[in-house]
Amino acid sequence: MNQQQFQRDAYLARICDQNVDIFDDKYHWNFQPEDLPLDPRAEFAHCKRTFLEIGFGHGEVLEELIPRHPDTGFIAIERRPPRVRKCLKRMQRVGEQRAKLMRVNLELLRRRLFVPGSFDDILINHPDPWPKSRHGHHRLFQAETIDWLADILIAGGIVEVASDHTEYFFTILHLFETHPQFESLMPPPCYTDQPIPNRPTSRFEIHKRRSGLTVRVMRFGKK
Repeated sequence: MNQQQFQRDAYLARICDQNVDIFDDKYHWNFQPEDLPLDPRAEFAHCKRTFLEIGFGHGEVLEELIPRHPDTGFIAIERRPPRVRKCLKRMQRVGEQRAKLMRVNLELLRRRLFVPGSFDDILINHPDPWPKSRHGHHRLFQAETIDWLADILIAGGIVEVASDHTEYFFTILHLFETHPQFESLMPPPCYTDQPIPNRPTSRFEIHKRRSGLTVRVMRFGKK
């Protein structure tokens, strides 16, 4: 075992134990290393579809989506404990047993987390752009990330990404456009910078648009 793998295994064991202690809640998916990879479809066996939100922030988009889609089980990932706590309160208000939150660092665990074909839809709103060049390796979106998204999506599954960071958005767009397993579901230029009717919008995005920043959205389907 190399040093990097050792560090990742140590992180996984530590974060699993911490989560059990600080998120004793029915809406948080507490798991142990030996449980990986997780199977969301088995977790929501009573649902026809499964949905993943990566980086749910304060959870307002998730809170809006759950009542709209009564046949869907929702998994949502965030790395910051205060945001998880806030979103857990939202899930308690929603009161439906079709959502599980997860506190993990995908930079370390993504390849091990879910079985192939786990999701019908994936939503990623405003991933951290890590704008300094020396921090680029921390970005969620790398070439291997698109491979991972293709792996955990079913054929015909959809991934949506929104960002207000111009350079990062077009970097992500290029990764999807050049990947053999994805095709754009939007006409050229394969994105929109206009609000999409009935699309749930986070407070973060509303603030960015009101500040005059351009928010772009892309949607790609797995072939």
